[in-house]
Amino acid sequence: MSTDLEFRYEPEVQQVVDRARALVPLLREHSARSERDRKLADESVEALRAAGFFRMSVPRAHGGDQLSIRTQAAALAEIGRGCASAGWLAAITGAAETLANLIPEKGAKEIFGPSPDVFVCANGGHHSATATRVDGGYRVTGRFPTISGVEIGDWMILPFIPLVADGEPTGALISLAAPPKEGVVHHTWNVAGMLGTGSHTVEFDGLFVPESRSIDHPIDPELGPLNLPKLETFAAVAHRTIAALVGASHGALDTVRAMLDKGKPLVDTVYESSLDSPIVRQWLAEATHDVDTAYHYLLASADMFDVAFEEGTMSRGDRTRARLHMTSAVQSARQAMGKLLDLGGTSGFASSHPLQRYWRDFETGSHHIHFNRLVSWEDYSRSLLGIEPAVSVIH
Repeated sequence: MSTDLEFRYEPEVQQVVDRARALVPLLREHSARSERDRKLADESVEALRAAGFFRMSVPRAHGGDQLSIRTQAAALAEIGRGCASAGWLAAITGAAETLANLIPEKGAKEIFGPSPDVFVCANGGHHSATATRVDGGYRVTGRFPTISGVEIGDWMILPFIPLVADGEPTGALISLAAPPKEGVVHHTWNVAGMLGTGSHTVEFDGLFVPESRSIDHPIDPELGPLNLPKLETFAAVAHRTIAALVGASHGALDTVRAMLDKGKPLVDTVYESSLDSPIVRQWLAEATHDVDTAYHYLLASADMFDVAFEEGTMSRGDRTRARLHMTSAVQSARQAMGKLLDLGGTSGFASSHPLQRYWRDFETGSHHIHFNRLVSWEDYSRSLLGIEPAVSVIH
C-alpha cells in the first residue's frame, strides 16, 4: 500500500511535488553508487537538472522559477525520500538565490545567462583562504572544506574571505564566485552518512576572480560586516536541507512498510507475520504519525519564511519560532527513524539494505550545527523573555 502523505497542496505546488515524486525510483536506484563513489551519480544529477530542481530558487529575472519556500520544501522532501544526498544537494543549490541577489548584474549574467539550471555550491564561511586585490579583480588562495556537491558544481560561492595586502590582513572581507573545477578537489569526505553529497575540500592557488563576480562586505565599527544576506535568508537555506532529512525519514517509512507488507516474520514469537502483532501495528502507526508531524513542522516554518520574504522583514521572535519548528521537524523525523529501525530488525542493517542508508544519511545530516536543538531552544526562550543577545549569530 502507498505511504504517500497528502497535504492538500495548492495545484501549482502539487505539480512540482508530483514532478519530484516521479524521480524517486531513479534516485533510489542510484543511491548506493552515489554513496560508494562519494559523489552523486551522473544519472541523478542530470535528472534533477532536467526536471528543473536546480533552478527552484533562481530569481525569475535570471530565468529561474523563484518558487516559494513551501513549494521548495515539499519538493525537496520528495527528492530526499528517494535519496537523502540528492535532496541535500538540491537544497544546497538554493545558494543561487543569495548569489543572484548580491552579486553585480554583470556577474549574475555570466553565471545564469547561459542557463539558470546551474548547480551552485557554497562554503559556510569556515575556511583558511585569503584574497589579494589585483588589477580587475582578486586572487584567492586557500582551502575551502566540506563543499557539498563540489565535483558536480558549476559555480561556487567563496564567502567572507579576508583581504590581505603585502601579506598582512586589511580587515576587509570579500565574497567571490568561481567555478570549483578551477581548483583542486581533495577527497576528504570520509564520514558515516551523506556520502553521496561528495562534500569534499577544494583548494585554489592564486585563482583570479574578476570584479564582476565579487561581493564587497564593508566593515562598520558597530555593526560589523555589511552587504550580507538577511538572517532569515540563512535560516531558509538551512530549512531546505531539513526538508531533505524529513524526506529521508519518509523513505525509511516506505522501506519498512514494504518489508511488512511482504510478510516480514516476527521471529521467535507466535505471530507468523509482524503485522499480525497489535504492537507492531501500533509502532507502525506511531512512526507514520511522527513522519507526518515532521512534515507539518516543516511546512509551518516554510509558510513563516514565505510571509517574511513577501513583507521584506522577519522579527527575531518569528525567526526563533521558525527555527524551533525546523529542529522539531528533525526531532519528529528522528523519533520515526528509531521506531522504523526497530520494525525493520537486524536485516535492515545489512550493508546492502536501503534502510541503513536512510538512517546513516539522516543521522549525519541532522547533526549539522544549523540544526542544534539546544541552541534553538535557548534562542527561543531568550526571545520570549527579551534577553539579549541572541545565541546564534546567523539565524
